[in-house]
Amino acid sequence: MASKIVENKNTPNINFIGYQKQLLGITGEIKEHNKKSPLKKMLGRNKESNHVDGSIIGSAAEGNSEVKKLVSKLNKEPTDSTSRVQLVNAVINHSKDHHLDTHRDLMLQAAVPIYLGDITPVFVQVSIVTYKTYLEKLQNVHKQNMMAIKSSVLKNVNMSGINVNDEAGDENLKNSEGILTEINVGESLVGQVDDLLKAMQNRPMSTTLSREELEEVTADGKAAASFFGGGEDENSQQKENVVIGKTVQVIEAIKQVPLLQGAGLELAQAMGRIDSKLTFPLVMEGRLYMQGLKYHLLRIESGDKLARENMAPTFNQAVVAYRRAIKLVSKTNPKKGDLPVLTEFANLTQYGFVHRDLMRFTKDGVKHLMKLGKDTIDAAVTVDQSFMPLQKRVESAINQLERAEEEEAYDDD
Repeated sequence: MASKIVENKNTPNINFIGYQKQLLGITGEIKEHNKKSPLKKMLGRNKESNHVDGSIIGSAAEGNSEVKKLVSKLNKEPTDSTSRVQLVNAVINHSKDHHLDTHRDLMLQAAVPIYLGDITPVFVQVSIVTYKTYLEKLQNVHKQNMMAIKSSVLKNVNMSGINVNDEAGDENLKNSEGILTEINVGESLVGQVDDLLKAMQNRPMSTTLSREELEEVTADGKAAASFFGGGEDENSQQKENVVIGKTVQVIEAIKQVPLLQGAGLELAQAMGRIDSKLTFPLVMEGRLYMQGLKYHLLRIESGDKLARENMAPTFNQAVVAYRRAIKLVSKTNPKKGDLPVLTEFANLTQYGFVHRDLMRFTKDGVKHLMKLGKDTIDAAVTVDQSFMPLQKRVESAINQLERAEEEEAYDDD
C-alpha cells in the first residue's frame, strides 16, 4: 500500500496535489518575506519566486500601466491580497487569448489570497472562476492536439467549442492516453465547478475571514495577548466562536475544489490551534480528505489507473482525523453536538467497505474498520434515531463480511 500521494507524471496539467504544494511554497515565501527587515527584503528579492510579487503574470501584459503599478505594489507588500486579485483581473482583461501557461499562473495567483487566509466572497469567486477558465483552456488545447494526432481515441470525445485559433502545442504531454485523461478529468471538474457556482449564486457566500483574525484567537495569539495584560474572558470566548464559525463556512465553500483543498487543510489546522479539545477542526479535515477521495475516484473513472494507489493513503488520512475527533467525544453518553463526528465516521467506514477491493483492504482490516463504525453509529442512534438507516447499512456490511468468512471456512473444510 502506498504511504504517500504520488500523482501521474503523464498528467502534469491536472495534478492538483502538486499545485497545492506549489501554493503552500509561494505563501511560505510571502510570509518569510514579511518577517525580513527592509534591507534584507531588498537584497533577497532576486532569490524569491516571481509568484511572490505576481510578476509571473505581469509579463503577459507588457506595456499595461495598471498591471505594472500593481506588480510594483506587490513587490513592496506581497501580502496585499486586494492588489493581487486586482492584478489577476487586470491581466485577464488585457487580452482575450492568453497562453495555457498564463492561465495556469493566473489560477495560482488567484488562489494565493485563499492560502494566505484572506477570504472574501470576491476572492473565492475569482479563484474558482480562474480555475474553471484554466480547465477549459486546457481542454481546448488538448482537443486541438488530438485532432492533429488523428487518433482513434477521439471517438468518445466531445469536440464542440474548440477555438480553431487556439495554440496547438503543449510540450508537457507527448502521449494520447495522458491527454485524453486530462480532457476527461477537466470536463468532469468543470461540471462540478458549474454546479458549485450555481449553488453560490442561489446562496451567496457572505463570510469574510482574515489571517489576522485567525492568528489573534490561536494559542500563539492568546499567549501574546496574555503577555500584554489580556486574558480569557467572555468576550474573547465569543470572538473565538465567531472565528470558528466563519472558518467552518469558508472550508465548506472551498472543499469541493481540488486546487483549494490544501488551503482548507491549513484553515482546519489553524482552527485546531484555537483549542485542542475542539472536534470541528478534525471533522473539517476528515471532510476535506473525503473530497480528496472523490477526486482520486474521478481520476480513476477518467482513465488514470495510477490514481488507484492514492485512494488508500487518502482514506487513511480521513480515518486518522475522525478517530482523533472521536477521542474527544463520549460514546457512552453522547450529545447532539457529537453527531457529526460519530455519523461521518460511520459513513466513512461504509465508504471503505464499498470500495474495499479498489483500495486493496484485507478482509480482517475491513471487518475491524466496520466494527469501529458500528460502535460510533450505535452511539449516534441513542441521540437521534434518524440515523438508524445508516446503522442498518453498517450492520448489513458486517453480516456480509461474516457470511463470506463462514463460506470460505466451509470451502476450506
